[in-house]
This record gives sequence, C-alpha cells and structure tokens, in this order.
Amino acid sequence: MITIELNNIINTGYSGYSKLIKFYHEANKYKNQEILICIKNLEWIDANLSALLDAILHKLAHENQLTFTIDSELAQQKFDVLLRNGFFKAPKSSVDIKKTTLPNAQFSVVDKTSYIRYLEDSLMKHRGFPEKLSHLKESIIDQLIEIFCNSHHHSGSEYPFFVSGQYFPKQKCLIFTMVDLGNGFLPKIMQVEPKIKDSLAAIHWAIEGNSTKLKMEEIPGGLGLKGLLQYCSESNGGVQIVSGDGFWDSRDKGSMFSDGRTIENQFVGTTVNLFFKA
Repeated sequence: MITIELNNIINTGYSGYSKLIKFYHEANKYKNQEILICIKNLEWIDANLSALLDAILHKLAHENQLTFTIDSELAQQKFDVLLRNGFFKAPKSSVDIKKTTLPNAQFSVVDKTSYIRYLEDSLMKHRGFPEKLSHLKESIIDQLIEIFCNSHHHSGSEYPFFVSGQYFPKQKCLIFTMVDLGNGFLPKIMQVEPKIKDSLAAIHWAIEGNSTKLKMEEIPGGLGLKGLLQYCSESNGGVQIVSGDGFWDSRDKGSMFSDGRTIENQFVGTTVNLFFKA
C-alpha cells in the first residue's frame, strides 16, 4: 500500500488548490495500487473543496485503476464536515444539523435535470444564500446551467461534473465549487481567437462574456461566468477560476495578483469557486 499525505490547511485559495494538485501528481505516478490518504497532519480542509478532491480521486481511479482508503475513525473525529456533506461514507448517514454544507455530488453530462434540482433545493434554499440576491435566483440558476453545459462543450470528455459547498457563518460567506475534468478553456478558445496563447488570457476572455459557442456554432453563450461575477460581486463576494495552469480570483483586484497567477503543476479541466456573502 502506498501512503500519500495531505497536511496543514487546505482552503479555497491558491495555496489550498496547489496542495490538492500536488496530491494528484504524487498519486498519478502509480497504477493498480491501493493508496492510503494520510490525514494525520491535516488541520483543516474547506468542505466545498471535496468536489475537487472527488474529481481527482475519480480521475485516478478511472485512468490509473487506483483505489483509496482513509482512516475512517480519524476522519470522523477531525472532519465531520466531510461526513455531513456526504464525501466520507459512514455506516450511519450523517445529518448536517449545523446546516453549513451543500452536498458533495456529481452529475452526468447528460443529467441536467438532477443538476437543476440540486441548485434549486440545495444552493438556492441554503441559509447561507444571500437574501439580497433572492430576486435573482432564476437568473443565477440560468447562469449556473450554462456553466454546466459549457463544461461539456469545452471539455470534450464524458467525465461527471462535480459540485460541493460550505457556509462559513462567522464570515457570512457561502462558497460553491464546480469542477469538470475536461481540457480547460484554452484549447477551444484558441480555435476562435488564435491570439490567445495561455490559460490566464483564456480565463479573462471568458469572464468578459465571450463565447466559443457563438463563434463556432452560432449558438449564444458565454454570459454564465460574466453574470455570476456580477451577482457575486453585488454580494461583496467574488469568483475564483482555475483552468489549465491559470489561477484567477476577482477578489485580488488591485493587488499584485489582479491579473492572476500561474500554477506550476497544473491539473486538467476547470474549477470555479463562487463566493456569496450575506
């Protein structure tokens, strides 16, 4: 059995994302092995990032025939939040009495109906969803559906679409995470905009409301990310996008990282984190 460690603090930011991707690259060296995920020195992980970890484990199991185990007793002691959101499976189902999580879930690319039901029942009705955005719920759902549909359009894969979320009551912030395992923004965007040569430029192109669908298939699209950025910003939150080796966070505006950062060891697909603040 191979042991790979997750340690320190893994939160929804550049550092936390990099640590999970480091785990992926360490595990990706092996095939047909059982891997123990050691969490002895892991102090914290944002529950919404279980969507990314779930995607990583799914890809490694499918492509490398890896199986994963974890000290379930230690996991229950240290990270009951991952029991409450359904990421860790326990003999008895765990109820999120604190109401601080959104279920960890994955959806087939053709199962838009279940995804919409999740948005309506889990995200929009969550106590952490800002009341000041309640009149925009239908519009926000439309934007999130577009993200779901575009993920398959850009990805070129049949992998599921992964989601999860966590509400932080002290910060009055609800984080919703979406992950696809496709090719990321850049390959498709380069087909219609050859001047765009890197992932960060592709992220900026997409966040401005541009669409490869419109140019390649004459189908309107591209407003999903732009609209969500507007809505999250209105609630003093923001949008964080990781695609290819590009990492961009709207909340970094005015800082040295306002244009984004490059990730040394990139992962596939795209991760979008939405920050809604009450």
